[in-house]
Amino acid sequence: MSVMPPAEEKRTLQRMLVLTCSSKLASLRRLLTNNLPESLKVCGALHHVINQNPFGLQVLVDQWPDVTSVICRPPMEEMTDPSDPYTNTYFLFSKDPQGLRQFLQDPQTVNWKQELQIQGCQPSLTDVLQEVSSKHGSQMHTTSNPLYMRDGIESEDLEKMRQISDLQFSSLKPEEANLVNEVWAFGGNPHSEHYISRCIQNFPNICARRLGVGKPVAWTISEQSAEMRMGFTEKSYRNQGVFQALIIQLTHELNAKGFPLYGHVAADNKSSQAATFGAGYLLAGRWQQWNFQPQ
Repeated sequence: MSVMPPAEEKRTLQRMLVLTCSSKLASLRRLLTNNLPESLKVCGALHHVINQNPFGLQVLVDQWPDVTSVICRPPMEEMTDPSDPYTNTYFLFSKDPQGLRQFLQDPQTVNWKQELQIQGCQPSLTDVLQEVSSKHGSQMHTTSNPLYMRDGIESEDLEKMRQISDLQFSSLKPEEANLVNEVWAFGGNPHSEHYISRCIQNFPNICARRLGVGKPVAWTISEQSAEMRMGFTEKSYRNQGVFQALIIQLTHELNAKGFPLYGHVAADNKSSQAATFGAGYLLAGRWQQWNFQPQ
């Protein structure tokens, strides 16, 4: 009988680990911070895990302390609807694409029987994800957009906010999730509306409203990985500095809480790109979303 080499045996027996120890989570955050911007999605999610964790995310690593792959996701028992990719969302970072294959194939890491989405900032992982997903009956659909990031924000940045005479800034209300859902490129369905409502209730967001009317005309919302998303401005208020002002205000709030500051913009959305640049963000790489739907 042949004897398996020790290194290969360790790799074969290796299973994912769920980190719950506060000191280990803090150490992991330092490791991820040293790998920005590629680790942004996991780093932002980890910040929420350490601070209140309103979505109840878990932190999974392939090994400890020599971590090479990290996933943040909800507990398996909470991902009960196989058709809800907004709940079945995984945030991924890996320094070892070869070892990542086994990590992803562990049924305790990813439930490939469900519709799901994986988000990250590493286009180089696409081949591995396609390979693993194909073993479960379907190829992944990949969305890639420009990624923007800034290191911090000073109080003087708030002075750059242009005040629009007939608008006031406030937070969105959960019942206004339907307005966001109608125009969000990744939404437009009941699952996404429920997800947006949860984000509004649990994470920093900001909108602009008409004075005396109350209906929001522009907004941007942060989510469970601390990314600013779902940005929108009504056509009549575009190119007036409204969206840029919202980004600066939300950036200030997120920075005060210690979150990484980042977001993505569709490649053809030139006005939002201009507002993002105007708010002090710089191009930092690529934002990736891999969607999987089992056959």
